[in-house]
Order: sequence, then structure tokens, then C-alpha cells
Amino acid sequence: MRTVHTLTDGWLIRQLDGDDPDVAALMRAVASPDGTWLPARMPAQVHDVLLEHDLIPDPHIGRNAAECAWVGERAWAYARTFASPEGDSGPVWLRFGGLDTLASAHLNGSHVGSFENMFREYRVDVREYLSPPGEENVLLIVFSSPLRFIERLEQPPEHAGRIAKHKYLRKAANDFNTYLGARPHFIKGGVYRDVVLDVADRAWIEDVHVRCDLSPDHARATVRIEVETGGAPDTLAWGLDDPTGVEVARGMVSALEGVFTADLDRPHLWWPRTHGTPNLYRVRIDLHVGEDVVDSRRVSIGVRDVRPVLSDADTGEAMFRFEVNGMPVFLKGANWIPVEGMTHCWDRARAMRLLDLVEHAGMNVLRVWGGGYVPPEEFYNECDRRGILVWQDFMFEYGMHPVGYPGFDVNVRAEVEGIVRGLRNHPCILLWVGGNENYMGWDFQIGGDPTIGRELFEGIIPEVCARLDGTRHYHPSSPHGGHEPNWPLEGDWHDYTWQDLSPGSAVPLFASETGRASPPALPSMRRFLDEDDLWPPGYDPAVREPGQPAWPPMWGYRSVDGSWEKVGDLGEFCDAKTPEELVRVLGTAHGEYLRRQVERHRRGVPDGVPDGRRRCWGHMVWRLNDAWPIVYYSVVDYYLEPKIAYYFLRRAFASVLVCFERSLDGLAVWVVNDSAGRLSGELVVRRMSLEGSACRELGVDVALNPGESRRCLDTIDLGRLAVRRELLHASFLGEEATYLPMGERHLHLPRARLEARATAGGVELATDAFARQVVLEAPVRPGALFGDNYFDMVPGSKRVISVPTEASQIVVRAYNADEVRFRTRGG
Repeated sequence: MRTVHTLTDGWLIRQLDGDDPDVAALMRAVASPDGTWLPARMPAQVHDVLLEHDLIPDPHIGRNAAECAWVGERAWAYARTFASPEGDSGPVWLRFGGLDTLASAHLNGSHVGSFENMFREYRVDVREYLSPPGEENVLLIVFSSPLRFIERLEQPPEHAGRIAKHKYLRKAANDFNTYLGARPHFIKGGVYRDVVLDVADRAWIEDVHVRCDLSPDHARATVRIEVETGGAPDTLAWGLDDPTGVEVARGMVSALEGVFTADLDRPHLWWPRTHGTPNLYRVRIDLHVGEDVVDSRRVSIGVRDVRPVLSDADTGEAMFRFEVNGMPVFLKGANWIPVEGMTHCWDRARAMRLLDLVEHAGMNVLRVWGGGYVPPEEFYNECDRRGILVWQDFMFEYGMHPVGYPGFDVNVRAEVEGIVRGLRNHPCILLWVGGNENYMGWDFQIGGDPTIGRELFEGIIPEVCARLDGTRHYHPSSPHGGHEPNWPLEGDWHDYTWQDLSPGSAVPLFASETGRASPPALPSMRRFLDEDDLWPPGYDPAVREPGQPAWPPMWGYRSVDGSWEKVGDLGEFCDAKTPEELVRVLGTAHGEYLRRQVERHRRGVPDGVPDGRRRCWGHMVWRLNDAWPIVYYSVVDYYLEPKIAYYFLRRAFASVLVCFERSLDGLAVWVVNDSAGRLSGELVVRRMSLEGSACRELGVDVALNPGESRRCLDTIDLGRLAVRRELLHASFLGEEATYLPMGERHLHLPRARLEARATAGGVELATDAFARQVVLEAPVRPGALFGDNYFDMVPGSKRVISVPTEASQIVVRAYNADEVRFRTRGG
């Protein structure tokens, strides 16, 4: 039987004097290591090990990242001993799941492989280099400095000034700049995925490819399973279990044939989490040689049909919509970047917390951004299980890449093949995308159509996707479409409205990046800034000259260049005088920007245009998470705490949306149904004073089909609205929206009196007057995840908000109300 041993413990690493060390001397040194070797568990990159041994300061704090920059300038050695396996029936592979990036491997003094792509898994048959069974072997991996490689690189003349030198390396692009948050850069290196000793038997399974075809009425499905084997196999025994664990098909075929099918009546369909249950079937495969099972594989699959709609069947106008099992789905989500900036090693706990936050926010899609790395299998398994669709970028970042450079094309073709083979069975994969901002980046930097590198996105990648998958849409880059790369009315669109006028972008076809910058909550800020950096003595944030950032200098240092230009509209708020106030103002401006964008995009037409065909069918914020503690675009900070904007986004992503639309000469109320079922009920809109005096009320019956968006009520019959003293409030089937005619700095806000009462699993809140931005906090549990937060309450209203069980004490406050403290029922 095939056996797999993960080489986790017993590793040693040390710094080398150069990129071409004496391998024989290193082998001898491993046998009796001195104090220059550091013990480590894998996977671990160099910075991980150095920090564990207190040899570098914590790079997350203050300016410490700059003190760690030397690590990327050095070469490093990893070493481990292991015993040779018993038996001699099949290959013995060393599998390297992730080597970052320029590496050579040596076993017992023999060179067994050279590697130059962190996005590939490498497999080397090392049986001929092993010691006799039971005896020890020495594995040595030498990592060269990527900076030294770049210094020595001689670019072709036609590439100079057009292609950055780090792009000749297949390494995460943002290791080489400050974009994710570390200054001057943070060039990682070492082992970031498992190293495995894989011992095959007389035959083995190489790959399994599952394809599900649904009938047009979705009442029947055919599951086709193709198994690629190696060695001398005999037969394949297979079975298929439905989502309840009941076997629905089984059989046995010749391994040489390697293909079998199962027909399903009334299959349990896989749905995105907003539209149904993400049902998963399970394929069981056992490979036999004679009577012996020599290898096995288990694969979870989803029966679903995903189709892109790229033009309107009636008008011929461009669209960018996806239908799942015949149902149009508005995609609501975020961009997923690396979960940690110090290392490329996967942090399961951080990732699971982020996925929990994705679900809590009502999202149904994540874009794996092309500037990081491809997450491990566990991420996609979780997305399958949770019903989260994945927009999958390949790892080609900003601008064009050196197609045609010696070795580059072969290297990236193998990379893309490995990614497609590894992910194609996952029902969560929505589409393949060539990379991030490739055509747009060229247009920004060089201008016009690319003259270098197009073959990667128009030839190499789509050929691999068609050959190895063929069931999913391929999109050349994000953004892409139209007469310019970032054209909002064709393909997808990135929000650069902070710097450019973008005609047509009020309602693009698909917004794959939108956002504004804001800081984390103050407790998070205090974890990476000391008090003098957080708010220097005597600091005044008043803007006294054009373009002056209104935040302390260290906030700018712990951000991305130009971030102050990317904050939301601050004109609605009073000037901040403390760090608490500045965090609230910037966070609320961020949240208001996202709310307005999402609401307009979900309505589907520009403000003032009659309802009809929805133009926009997707909105993904830039971005979900942070890789470093930073002041920037995320809605969840580095410490995995939701920012203020997160809760604005959660409300805007509700399956049933009630919202106000203000045009130049009118104010209307819309209802959007992005659930899977037909909805009907009464829409009620009230005009009232901020103190609570009722003025007038309107009601109208509303019925909406799935995917329908409609202007349901004009507010003109509510009478004249006093813009500084009154508000409008709309409700429909438990969903609410409040309209304030002016920004909060212009309102005549009364003092509100909040009341709070503990209930089973939550808190009931009540207010006598309009309460601006009610905030719930758990002092002993910073960042606790509440059912809602940072919301307004209209006069005389009550709300029940779920509270996490671990939060024993709760503080409730509002911008215009004193705080209330109480203990929960579990506290």
C-alpha cells in the first residue's frame, strides 16, 4: 500500500555565506550540527524560524520590518535526516509542496533537483539515492537569495522599462514592494508547504478528474470520473455516496481504461450559500493489483452547472453575470489576499476565522487575488463545504510578464497545469482568470495595447484551462473588457475613482474591486503602535493646506503610499480631535462609501433611471483581510477584528435589500430580492423627526421574483422633509433602511437615551430618540462578533442583537447617547 510520511520534525536551518555553498561540507555539518544551526518544524520560512529564536524583532510592530530586510539578501540551508523506507516495489518520491523560491535539493550528497517556482509542487523520484532500508539519509535544501538573482539578471533590451525584473522569478510579486504593508519590502524564503516522503507500491493513482453534466431541467446528472494511474495496475473499484452518506453507485473497471460514469436521478445540487445547500457527493476509488489495494483516493464533488452570461439575449448589450443551476446569482464578496505577510506558510486558524467572517457578512464569493499565492487544498475544501464560490486568479500580478524569455514559458505552463489539475474538481471554482491588472497595469505604465506578454493570457493559460478543464469560463485578466482595460461597461471593473474620472462606473457590469481606506479599531492600532506614534503629544489633525493627510505620520508609514487620497468622504463628519474620533470618522466614511456603492450596484441602474434590466451582477470589495497591521482598504484588520466598514457591508449584502435612492429631483425606495425564493409583503416608509414625532407614513404591497430589483415607492407623498431635523425610515419583511438628508455634522441631533436588556443569546436595545451609530463592545473580548454593529436606531425602536457567548460584559453607546454597561445572561 502506498504510504505518505510528512517530514515535519527534526529540521535544521542556517545562514550561508553565498549562493554556491560546499554541499559536502554542509552534509558533514548536519551530522554533528553546531550552534549555527537552528532547530525548526516544517513548514516554516526563514523569518518564522528566526522570530521563534528571537533573532529578529517582531516585524509586525512599529518600524521593525525594515530591520528584517537583510534576511532576503542571504542564502539559507534547510537540512533533515530520515530513515529509508522498507520495500523496493515502486518509486520513492520526495514531494515539495512549496519552495520559495530558488532552491536546490541534495540527498546524501547527490543533487536531486533544482527548483525555481514557488507556485509549483515538485516531485522527485529519489529511490536510487536512498541509503539501504532502515538507514539514515541526509536531505539538504539550499535557498539562494532572490535579490542576488535580480541583481545579476540581464534583461533583453525590449523588456527594459516595460517588465520589472522580479517578474522573471515565479515568486509572489508583493514580496518586492510595500503594497501589503511592510517597508521597504519583505522578501521571504524557505519551505512554506509540506515536504513529503511518498512511497508507492507496485501501482499508484496519479490523478482523478471528475466532471458532472446536468440535464437542462436539472433532474438528471451524469458523473464522469477519469483516473490516471502509474506502475502496473489491474483494476479500479469505485463508489459514489450522496450527501447523506448513502451509496448511490458502485462498480469496477480496468485500470487501463480508467474511466467510469454514474447516472443520478433528482441529484442533490450544489448551491452557493445564499441560494441553497452546498451539497457534496463523495467519490471513493481503490486501486487493485490482484487482490491487494495498493492506493486509494477520496474526492468530494458538487453537482452543479455554472454558466456565464456575457450578453443580453434581447438587446445584445454586454453583461457579466453568472447563473448557477439556471438561476441568476448576484455575487457578493471580497478579495482574499495572503492571510499573513511575514510568511507564506498557511495559518489554518487565521483562515478559518476569516471564512467565518465571510459567512457572517452574507458573502457568496471570494476572489483569490493574483498578487499573492494559491491557498492550499484546505481552503477550497472549506469553500466547497460552506458554499462560497471562488473567482480564481492565476498568480500573475500587475502588467505584463516576460513571455519568450529562456525557460519562462515552460515554467509557467507547468505552473498553470498544476493549479488547474489541483482545483478543477472543486465545485466552488467559478472561473479562471489570467491574473491581476495585467492589461490595465501596462496601460497605466506604458500606455496602449501590450506589445510584450499577451501570449501568456491569450495563448498559454487559456489553452491549459480548455485542455485540462473545459467547463469554466476563462477571463484574460481582472479587470478586462471594452475599448480600454478597465472599462466599466464590459467585463469586470476595478474602482480607481479616487484618482480617475470613470464614466459609466456608477453601475458597472461587475465590480471586482471597490473600496476606500480606513484604520483598524483602536485596540488593534495599539497592538502595533506605541502611544506617541498613535497620537503624538499635541497632535492636531486639522487640514491647513491642500493635500495634507489628517492623520499622524506613523499612520501614513503603516499604510500604502497615497492612502490618504483613498479615504472616504469626510465632509459629512465633525473634525476629529482624538484617535478614537479619527478612527470612527475614517471607518464610518469607509462604510458609507461601500454602502452606497453596493446599494446602487444591486439596484442595477444609475440613480434616477427607471427600474428595468439590472446592469450590475457582482460586487467584491477590495479587500477582505490584511496581511500586515496596516491602515488601508480591508474590512477585517490584521488581528482578525471586523472594522467599522465590515458591518456596513454586512447590511448592504443582506439577501433582501431595502434602500433609498436619491436622484437630482427625487427620492425613491427600492427593494432588491437576491434570495432564491419569491417574496411578498408590505413596504412601509415613515417620515419622523429625530426626536421621535411621527409625521407621515406610506405603505405599498411588494412582490419580487428571485434576482429582481424594483423601485417600489416615491417619497413625494410623505411631504416636505426638514433636512436637518427629520429622517425617513423604510421596512420590508424585517429589513430596514434609514435615510438622513444631510451628513451628521449638519444634523440637529438630540441626546438619545439608550436602554439595554440581556436576552437569551443577545441584547435587546431601545431608544427614545434617533441614536446615531450605536456601537456594541465587549471590553474583555475586543473584536467580538455581534449580529450587527455601528448601526442607527430610529426613535421609539427596539432591536435584538446577537452577542457572542464568550462576551460576559457588554458596553453599548452611540454618537449622541451615553454608554450603558451590563452583563449578559451567560456572564
